[in-house]
Amino acid sequence: MKIYDMNSQEYLDGVKESQRSKSLCFKLNNINPNDAKLREYLDQLFENRLPQNSTIWTPTQIDRANKIKIGNNVFINHSLTTVPLGGITIEDNVQIAPGVTMLTANHDIEHMNILKTAPIHIKEGAWVGARAVLLPGVTIGEHAIVGAGAIVTKDVEPYTVVGGNPAKLIKKLK
Repeated sequence: MKIYDMNSQEYLDGVKESQRSKSLCFKLNNINPNDAKLREYLDQLFENRLPQNSTIWTPTQIDRANKIKIGNNVFINHSLTTVPLGGITIEDNVQIAPGVTMLTANHDIEHMNILKTAPIHIKEGAWVGARAVLLPGVTIGEHAIVGAGAIVTKDVEPYTVVGGNPAKLIKKLK
């Protein structure tokens, strides 16, 4: 867990990246999704780190794209929302359905200017269902499935299906 004081210089320096990311998301979200500039803007947003065989559909809200790593053959459907201050890693062959939210930061209850962050890690071949919410510090195991609308508060074991609020084990996969 990394802690940020929102008044610190370290945090304020990151605000520039947040503004850059939000500006590029605005451009992405306001052009025809078939326009070739879409990929150009995605490459700018991820500073040429997004593999050519990975796709992100718009609209999307990505705050601090420099804190996100995306592997090969990843498909992210429309309406992704991220707060990746703590870092987000999405490994190869991951599928992310519409409306998924990934939050890596939370305010301290007693000191609202303090942010507590922890990374989110989505491992190889996982599938995150529509409108699922991933909270700070969770890992989604290899080939796991997060059901639509699930609120993931704890790690998801590999080759399992979870769902609900909070997400609980539904079944193990073969």
